[in-house]
Amino acid sequence: MSLEWPADTAAGKEKSPHVWTEMIRKLLTKPIWWWERRRAYSVRSRYHLLPPLSVDKKPARFVVLTTPESLKDAMWTAWSWYRYLQPLGYELQVAVDGQIAELEIATVRQLFPGVVIYEVESSLDFLGDKSPALSTFLKVHPLGKKLGLVLALSAQGALLYADYDVLAFNTPAEILAYAERNIACCMVEDSAGNFDPKIVERCRALGLECIAGFNSGLLYVPKGALSIDLAAELLAGWSPNHPSWFTEQTVLSVLMRSAGAQPLPIRRYVVNTRRQFYWDMDIDYAAVVARHFVTPVRHVMYKTGIPTILRQSRMLVDEKRAESSTKHGSRS
Repeated sequence: MSLEWPADTAAGKEKSPHVWTEMIRKLLTKPIWWWERRRAYSVRSRYHLLPPLSVDKKPARFVVLTTPESLKDAMWTAWSWYRYLQPLGYELQVAVDGQIAELEIATVRQLFPGVVIYEVESSLDFLGDKSPALSTFLKVHPLGKKLGLVLALSAQGALLYADYDVLAFNTPAEILAYAERNIACCMVEDSAGNFDPKIVERCRALGLECIAGFNSGLLYVPKGALSIDLAAELLAGWSPNHPSWFTEQTVLSVLMRSAGAQPLPIRRYVVNTRRQFYWDMDIDYAAVVARHFVTPVRHVMYKTGIPTILRQSRMLVDEKRAESSTKHGSRS
């Protein structure tokens, strides 16, 4: 007597490769994502392999904001952008939300001789005491100092701002074109975006709007384009008892919309979660200007983003050597 299941019964059907793939994904996706996010990436510390870029005092300012814990990432971000901005009259500054040791400051200056490094707190005095709610927000909210930095610096001069996790892979032609015309611009997500509902409600009550999908990781702001008074008005009544991680982003979205900011093309200035999980396809870095490696894909910055910048830096060094060799050859 045969003990085999009939071929046409459910128990006897073989599972398709697709079903097995889905089962494996369900089992492995979260553990692998957990491991990828928490493992150590030695490439973060290899910024010493990048060719130094000297910094001079210039009228236009490019500022990278970082925490002490993210300083290594900020150095990669700063270099990736400043290689394009240095010849165009931009001064690099590194703003730190916290304190860093003298040895770390010296390390930054080895890569960027002449760079200005300062604590964010020092820039907030410029704003004075516009309103109790604004002052409280700047001091208490985890991203309050970021809002204060952008408001204070843009009030004093044109500002190109980047979070420490926004790498540049190609020349930011669109930003430079907007800057030439004195027009604000910003990154936008390929989704609805993340906003503080209480600020959105306040915004609508004032007859104002946000920029759809706005992301505050990369901004160009002409001098005086952002209203500090409007920021204070939006935050009137704000309390730490009603926290949202996206309050700063929502306020900046309203301010940038009021300033006539233009969204940068989402296919070239990328904010998404592609390659969050091991089975997902990553983006084509040769085809984009920049990517904001938001929290769910921060590990992709270390696995792919920074190694890409390192390879590009080696190509840049080789190109300069070839150019120098050609010049010497023509002279002889």
